[in-house]
Amino acid sequence: MNPLDVYKKLPRKNCGKCSAGTCMAFAVQFLRKMILTSECTELDEQGKQEIDVMLSDTGDWMERRLQELFNEISRINFSNVAEGLGAVAEGDFLKIRYMGKDVVVTPSEFKEELTIWDKLLILMYIKNAGSSLLSGKWVAFRDLKDGLIRAESFHEACELSLARMFGNNPDGFLQKLTVLGAQDISGFSAKHSLVVYPLPKIPFLVLLWPGDEEFEPDCKILFDSTVTEFLDVEALLYLGMALVRALKI
Repeated sequence: MNPLDVYKKLPRKNCGKCSAGTCMAFAVQFLRKMILTSECTELDEQGKQEIDVMLSDTGDWMERRLQELFNEISRINFSNVAEGLGAVAEGDFLKIRYMGKDVVVTPSEFKEELTIWDKLLILMYIKNAGSSLLSGKWVAFRDLKDGLIRAESFHEACELSLARMFGNNPDGFLQKLTVLGAQDISGFSAKHSLVVYPLPKIPFLVLLWPGDEEFEPDCKILFDSTVTEFLDVEALLYLGMALVRALKI
């Protein structure tokens, strides 16, 4: 089960009454056991029961997938893939930058404390063993291979969430981006244009517009055209959600 399964059971009104802010963010946080169904005031009792039942199978699924990925990367020579991934191989471990911090991975474990979602994303990135040089060509999520089928989910879970966070506290939000290593970039019409790297070869170009009397704050995220060599659009959606979570901390 994944967040989209939970999302389909929710009212999908994005009313903003819960701490998650949007229904997609609620779905992700629910699977991480960070939020309870009782926080959704728009969800009836039957819906709450159906979602709670779904949670019972989630942990086992994620743990199985985690072990599968460890089995797959155990067959990879880290020295052969490190440069292409923007990582560093040292002996039998790989040092990789994730959400502004160095993470050490061996063929069987992580040396740092991470959520299981973060572990899955990093292992998928290593497994894909992408090696392309970044093209410098920025594209929208919907323009990526298979991106159209997940574009609306990405917009709701990531872009709308970031826009709301930016609108609520512009200076604090920009400061959190800077802590994650974001840097200003010129040439775009947005009020703020920053590039942040959740993973070494996956830059997010975050474009931010403040709100006014007529328009709500807005956020658009663009990607280097090579991004799907490193993660498919499904994993990229989850990476965007992970960035949202990192900026809330």
